[in-house]
Parts: sequence; structure tokens; C-alpha cells
Amino acid sequence: MTTITTFHDLCIDVIIEILSYFNVHEIFYSFCLLIPCLPALLANGHVRLHVRLNNSYFIRWILPHINLTQVVSLNVPTRPYNPSIFQFTALRSLVLRDVDNPLLLFESSHNWPPCYLEHLSLHIRNQDIPNISSNIGVRVLECAFQLQRLKHFELHESKSSLKMVELYDQLNFPLKFQSTNIKCLILTVYCNWKTLQSILYYSPYLHYFQFRSSFSSLETHSSQLYFTSIRKLNCRLDGLKTDLFLNIFRNAPFLHQCKLQCSFSSSKQYHIDLLKSDIWIQLFDTHTSQLKTLNIDITFPLDSIDEETIKTINEDFKILNFKLYFYSDNVKPCWKMTGIFNRI
Repeated sequence: MTTITTFHDLCIDVIIEILSYFNVHEIFYSFCLLIPCLPALLANGHVRLHVRLNNSYFIRWILPHINLTQVVSLNVPTRPYNPSIFQFTALRSLVLRDVDNPLLLFESSHNWPPCYLEHLSLHIRNQDIPNISSNIGVRVLECAFQLQRLKHFELHESKSSLKMVELYDQLNFPLKFQSTNIKCLILTVYCNWKTLQSILYYSPYLHYFQFRSSFSSLETHSSQLYFTSIRKLNCRLDGLKTDLFLNIFRNAPFLHQCKLQCSFSSSKQYHIDLLKSDIWIQLFDTHTSQLKTLNIDITFPLDSIDEETIKTINEDFKILNFKLYFYSDNVKPCWKMTGIFNRI
């Protein structure tokens, strides 16, 4: 004989397990009428809560019925931050947008920053007067690096920033500081050469790195980038010379996946070093033997290359799945090399 069961026939442990797959808004939207004792169940079952919005519904109907010490992830898309984020002392993940004074987040007081914080993403504003230098981005990065349990950090610029946020100086730490434990670092703000070198020096466990930078003639005396521990690299680099580009691969022995968007300075050397497939293959085999995927978007200064030469180059590039072609965006005509190389 078949027995028909309902949601209420489930044991408490199963219900708690089900609730753990939803964020707090979804829990109250979906289960507040189905489970009359929902707030007590959440508290007694020690359900880890995930907050994705701080809208009026959350403040009025959810906030009074939850324990903030059970909130382990907080994603706040808008200001003002109500309630204050400093009340969430058990966070493991925090995403904040439109942050106007990010350094306040790192002042050690009232159990803040949360000692178990592993994921931090900040969209910061720079409200400084235009044309006056500010290193707010570097100071934030220094603070984040000193959070002992932090594994994932992202730094973005808020859409409401009054002045571009950028990283343009070396990182400075107390003498006792040795390195960060961060494994994933995403920087969508501009990163100066000095800052970039400093980041790599203090990040021995970094596996994924995303950044953008450019190089000037003043920086050619120290053109090495050491991606010692990097497994996955995603970067945009402007003003490159061929030797610096090749050193990316020479100094990344554990690289698995790589996405490069690059532009080269005026030099004909790339004709020799980058427009032959055997140069690339030798580079992969010698220095990045673990490389599985390479996605490139490379821009060269416009130079006179006849159609027959282009045809020969592209025929040779088929083994890499690369292609060289003329490109014009109505601003600066150039040569582009694009493609995705996959090693089987």
C-alpha cells in the first residue's frame, strides 16, 4: 500500500539540510507560511544564512527574525548599509559595492574584521580631489593582505567614484609580516608596475591572478614578472616589448590556463619572436609544460606586411589555432593576433 507523504513528514535534519541551499530571502519567501516556526528552526538548527540583498523586505520582514551571528555570507549591492555591516561578526564571505571609506572596514574593533573571513570583494570609491594623488587602493590592498584567513580578494572601482582608483606604489607592511595566504586575487583597477611586482613578492600561494597594467621606458630596467605559483592568469598588459612578453611564460612554471590581452610598443622584433608557431611551441614545451589553454588577443603597431606574408603566417598558425589580421576601430589601425590554443 502506497503512503502519501508531505513536506511536514520530513525529519528536522532533512529540512535543515534543504534550507542550507537557499539564501535568506528565498527561505522566507518560500517557507515562511509552510513552516510556522521558521525563525526558531533557523536558530535552533544553526542554519548558516546567506544575505544577498539589504532591501526594505529584508529590513522589515527578515532582519527581526534572524540571528546575525548565523549570517556567513553578505552581499550588499547598494548603500546605505542597513543594518551596519559591523553587526555581522561571523562572516566568511563579504561583497560590498559603492564603499566610500574602505579603510574603516579594517580597523580592528568590536570583533571586526570577522576572524573567519575568507572571501572579500570591494567596489570602492575615490572621492579625492581630481589631480591630487591618493593611494587608497594600495592601502586597502595592504589591509586585505594581512587578513590571515583570507583566500579570495577582489578590488573593483565603484561606478560612483569621483576619481579613478588605481594602484601605483609598492606595498608596505610591518616588519613581522611575511606573506599573504590569498590564493585568488582579482584587480580590475589599474595596477602600476611597482605595485604588481610587490604583489607577486608577497603572494607565494597565489593560484589565480587577474590584473591590468602597462609599461613605460622607465620600467625596462626591471622587466621580470615572476608568476611562481600561478595556475591561472588573466591579464591585460599595454606597452609591452617582446622580451617582457616571453618572460611571462618563462617565469610561470605551473601555469595551466592563461588569458592575455596585450598591446606592443613600436618594435619590429615581434616579427621574429611571435609570428612563428615553432617559437610558441618551444616556449610552451620548455617553460610551461603544464599549460592546457591559452587565449590571446594581441595588438601590434601597424607595419607593412604584404598579403602573401600574412597568408603564410596564418597557415603556419593553424597548429596553434591563432590568426593574424588587419584591424581598425576608426582610431588606431593595427595588426591583431587572436585565438585559443588548447593542448590535448
